[in-house]
Amino acid sequence: MEQKYILKNCNSFEPKHIFECGQCFRWNPNEDGSYTGIFGNNVINVKKEQNEIVFKGIAKGDIYKTCREYFDLEYNYERAKEKLSTTDIDLKKSIDFGHGIRILNQDLWETLISFIISANNNIPRIKGIIERLSKEYGNEIIWNGKEYYTFPTPEELAIASVSDLRRLGLGFRDARVYETTRRAKTGEIDLKGLQEENDVNKLREKLLLIPRSWTQSGRLRNAVFPKQKECFSC
Repeated sequence: MEQKYILKNCNSFEPKHIFECGQCFRWNPNEDGSYTGIFGNNVINVKKEQNEIVFKGIAKGDIYKTCREYFDLEYNYERAKEKLSTTDIDLKKSIDFGHGIRILNQDLWETLISFIISANNNIPRIKGIIERLSKEYGNEIIWNGKEYYTFPTPEELAIASVSDLRRLGLGFRDARVYETTRRAKTGEIDLKGLQEENDVNKLREKLLLIPRSWTQSGRLRNAVFPKQKECFSC
């Protein structure tokens, strides 16, 4: 069932700034200036009308709580921008340029895989790969007569082989996504532990362990495709 939530008097919210700054890959513009995206099991349309932000769509729970959390609406961005603007002239210019950006609270697993895919890549191609990955291994949601697909969980994505991922256009990233998925499914990569870690330095150390699997992935790729070394499409 479609839900709707209207956010009023929010100065730090520009859909174009948020959805086209490169932090997310599953939001697309519509002819009316709105954006529609899928995150978790939610399909939401976002449109700015004067000084109001209108959210509508299908939400797994209450759309108010869903959007407040995902768009970080409890955080005072105006206060943060005011404070940061006094520290450095270049930072102030950046804040003025992207004054409507909000840092989205995205799903950790989706973000991890998305940014592996983003290596040496461009935004349109990243979006295409993620969409094909979701359509192939995610779950379908129908809204307004259109099909949307959730991002696959580690368990759902684990059925894909390296060659399956390569067929979807991942290029050299295929084995890296495969290995990361395998480790997440077995618990070698503790997603819950990463999510709950509050110490930034410890979190960084844990995240740096993940790329170590890429060397093994390189050996795996060469074992699967022995006649094709580094000539994969990027």
